[in-house]
This record gives sequence, structure tokens and C-alpha cells, in this order.
Amino acid sequence: MKIGIFGAGDVGGTLGKRWRQKGHEIMFGVRNLQSRNIQKLIQMDENFKVGDIREASTFGDVIVFAIPWTAVEETILSAGNLSGKILIDPTNPLTPDLKRLALDDISVAEKIAKLANTTAVVKAFNAIGARTLNNPIFDSDRADLFICGDDIHAKRVVEELATDIGFDVVDVGPLVNARMLEQLALLWIELAFRRQMGPNIGFKILRRKYEF
Repeated sequence: MKIGIFGAGDVGGTLGKRWRQKGHEIMFGVRNLQSRNIQKLIQMDENFKVGDIREASTFGDVIVFAIPWTAVEETILSAGNLSGKILIDPTNPLTPDLKRLALDDISVAEKIAKLANTTAVVKAFNAIGARTLNNPIFDSDRADLFICGDDIHAKRVVEELATDIGFDVVDVGPLVNARMLEQLALLWIELAFRRQMGPNIGFKILRRKYEF
């Protein structure tokens, strides 16, 4: 699959590396083609493609917004026509102190859907850290990845991509529920840093058959 990733930081770089290991074609779309992050990724795998935002948008069948949430609108303007693309949103609209969400009545994923005029937006990869993205296996358990969206086909594609790199996927419903997943990211931050559990943590839903 051809995947365009906007941004090459911890999240974008890790996802690109993991998907490349599974045989997907990756292009990073960035503003600075000479950035340290890009140079590290190219040294890691010379098969990574690099271009500007529009080039990565044209390249990918799937597009990942691995950028600060405040850059979403500008990035969509730079990306050009996104119709027919599956858009993945791993961002969180956090306040500078990382204690609250900066958006009250809408999620970033819903904002992307409106700005790009598409229903094929999936919230995913936002309530975990880059270390878990790199390795979601905890002993014999696979970390859960929570996703939501309004387009069934888009969600199935994202589920396949997440399963490809080791996650169990939990579909939490329509895109409006992205607001819940952004709140879940606040819980992850609280546990990882303020409660000092560290960034090597993930969420897991345990299921039990109904007992009479």
C-alpha cells in the first residue's frame, strides 16, 4: 500500500518505519527536506521517499496527519485534493501544559473531515506513545488500538494497517467518538508521566463470556 505521512517526528517516523518493514511504500511529506528527522530516516532505509506535503498527498492512498494539531488547517491547504484518500488522524489538541484538550466541542478528526470535505477520516494511533507504536507486544498480549470513523471501508483499511504492526483493534464507533479518544490520550499522559508509569504502557480491554 502507498502511504503518505505528513511529518517525520516520533509518531510519523515510527509508523513509517514499521509499515516499511511490512512492505508498504512510504513517502514523508515535510517542509524541510534537510531536517535531522528526515536524514535519520533516510539513513535507516534508503527506500523511504521524501517530498513536500503536496507530493506526499499525491503519492499516498492513505495519508497520516503526524503533525501538531495546530498545523492541520495549513497542511490541508498545502495538500491539495484529498478526495479518494483515507485520512488517519493520530493528533491530540492538547493545551501547552498537557492537562486539557484545547478544543471543547469538536475533535481534530472531525475538523479534518470538514476541512478536507471527506468522510474517510479515521481517528487512530493517538492514545499511545511512540515506543508502543514501535512494539505493541507486551509479553504474550497485544496492545489494543482504538479507532473510530464514519467510513466502513476506511476503518477496515486502518484496521489492517494496525494489525500488520502488531495491534489488536477496537472499533469504538463513529467519528464523533474521536472526542473520547482524545480524552483517552490525556489519561495515557497522566499515567505515563505524572504517575510515572513511563511511556512503555498501553491499554487492553479484557473480555469474559457472559456467565449465568
